[in-house]
Amino acid sequence: MRGLLPLSAVLVALPYSVHAAESLPFHTSVFPGDVSVALTLRSVIASQSVDYDYEVTIGLAERTSDGRTLFIDQGGHAAKVKCMPGKVFVGGRDYTPLPSEATRDWKEDLLESVCQSPVS
Repeated sequence: MRGLLPLSAVLVALPYSVHAAESLPFHTSVFPGDVSVALTLRSVIASQSVDYDYEVTIGLAERTSDGRTLFIDQGGHAAKVKCMPGKVFVGGRDYTPLPSEATRDWKEDLLESVCQSPVS
């Protein structure tokens, strides 16, 4: 239909919230003592800045290997994402994630999670 924006463009422009308990982690790190920390996307909105594509809020949960929750961070951690070329702004500085399995960290996983192309 002429005059209508594609649904994907409308969805990208609208802010949405995701509850940490409902969303799948985009990154999980395992630490000694069988404790893991999972990072989830709590919100993703189109950025007002021309330097970034998205502004995100990251949630954090700490769990034991048997699934018991030790801690859920009730706050949100802000970050900004630019898809091309890939960069993540967090903690007052820009990072350019380099996708390498040997050095992969949460910033690469965030970039991939937010910027992945929809599959039809």
